[in-house]
Formats: sequence, structure tokens, C-alpha cells
Amino acid sequence: MKKISFLIAATIATLTAISAQKLAAQYHPYDYITYDKHEVFLQYGAPTFQELSTQIRKETFVARDGNTYAPSRFVYTGVAALGYNYYTSPYMCLGGYLGLSAALMEMAKSGTKNVVFKSSVLSITGLVTVHWIYYRTGLWELSAHAAAGLTRWMDEQDMIVSGSQDVSSDTRKWRFAYHLSPLHVRWGGTFGLFADIGLGYKGIANAGISVRF
Repeated sequence: MKKISFLIAATIATLTAISAQKLAAQYHPYDYITYDKHEVFLQYGAPTFQELSTQIRKETFVARDGNTYAPSRFVYTGVAALGYNYYTSPYMCLGGYLGLSAALMEMAKSGTKNVVFKSSVLSITGLVTVHWIYYRTGLWELSAHAAAGLTRWMDEQDMIVSGSQDVSSDTRKWRFAYHLSPLHVRWGGTFGLFADIGLGYKGIANAGISVRF
């Protein structure tokens, strides 16, 4: 995971360094006065960090009653988010992102299909983002971004089998959150559609709409 994050970060840095002078030369000095400085957007992404950290690894654990329990079913909502960008130049912006995602997981005693408890996970993620546009032609533009922040992880568990020993435990904690994306594609002018791929807490694939003004 760290190697992948490093490669994505290195790709973003390389693209930014190569394109900075070339892109700046495309703009007339008047463009630096008239460009849109604000952007608001709505987006949806999946799979999320929750999906990658539970569905793929399928972790088991030993509960307080001494028995081993394993995940038996997963349901995910993906992550819905809204955000804002402020453009410091025609090809660079700083912004913020707020995303909400949820998941449901059922746990059963190892070797059986008897579900003992269910876990409902809600996470709220806030990120500060830096965004670079490295190619633009007509209504199309390609960009990359990096983000860092915090996520609030709230895991509440409920026993399903009545009268059984309570082996569940609620968890609420803060986690460091990040996202790196080498490819963000946007089409449009004032109103636009976008999609991107990346690694982190926004989801591997994202799509949405944005408005610039």
C-alpha cells in the first residue's frame, strides 16, 4: 500500500513539473484576471476504505466468550460527498471535501452459519485537497490531486441471537485519511461532469457534477 501511494504521489509530482511551464504559457495575462475562482461539486465513489479493509481481507477475531467469529455478509453504500475548490490560478486550486459512507457487516461463529451480531459502520471524512490541471483542450481537462485529513469511524454492534452472551463491542475513533488521484477528467464549462480514479478514502472510482463561477 505504501509503495502504491508513493508511486501515485511521484506520478502527480512528475506531471505537475512537466506541465507547469507549458500550461502557463497557454494563458494570456488577461486570463489570470477573468478565470473562474470558485467551484462546488457533488460526487459518488466506490469501493471505499471500509470495503477494501473488510470485504477483501475477511478478518476473523476471537471474542470475549473464547469463540472465533468471521464475517458472513457485507452491504456497502459507497461514499457520497460534497466539496469546494478555490482556484489560485487558471490551473491550480485548493479545496475541501466532506464525504459520508456506511456499511453493514454480519458476524457468525466460525464453522457455522449462525449469525450472532451485526455491525453498522458510519464514517465521516473531511479532507483538504490540492488540485493541478496539467492538460486542457476545448471543454476537456485532465488534472491530478492529493488530499489529507481525518475520518470519524463509528462502529455500533447489536446482538442478533436473544439471550446469548454479548460478544460485541462498539468502536468510535479518529483515523488519518488521505487520497491520491493521478487522473481526474472533467468535461464542461460553468457546468461540468467529471470522473477520476485514485487510491484512498474517496473510493477507487469517482464521478460527479460541478459548477464553476
